[in-house]
This record gives sequence, structure tokens and C-alpha cells, in this order.
Amino acid sequence: MAQLGDTTDHGGEVIQAAPNLTHRGIPVALDGHLVRCPKCGGDFAIVATGKRTHGGVRVAFIGDRTACGATLVKAAA
Repeated sequence: MAQLGDTTDHGGEVIQAAPNLTHRGIPVALDGHLVRCPKCGGDFAIVATGKRTHGGVRVAFIGDRTACGATLVKAAA
């Protein structure tokens, strides 16, 4: 699962996640949550593609992409 603070291959970071869904105490990102991308110069939505959902919204995973084309690559420590 992608979580708040995870990084992208554009040098960005997940800046938004679900406050009511956590994994090991870290909020989990869902489809539409934002990533800040320094390469593309803005905040862009995560495009989750998996089947797992939370409250009817897809859960984001490492390997999913963002609206600017970045890929989620690293889990938060």
C-alpha cells in the first residue's frame, strides 16, 4: 500500500492520505489523493489501479502512477 510520505520516481512525495485508514500507524493513500511533484511543478492526483477499496475508493499501491506520470516507488520508513 502507498502511504503518506512515500516517494515517486520524479522525486515527489505523497502529501495526502486517508486519516481513517492506516498501516503500521501511517495513513494510507487512496485514488485521487495528492502527490507533490517537483519535476512537474505541482500537486497531482494518484491514479490507483488495484481492486482493493476503502469506503468505495481504490487503495493506492507502490507501482501506481500519478496524473503527471510519476510512479509511486518507495514505502514510507
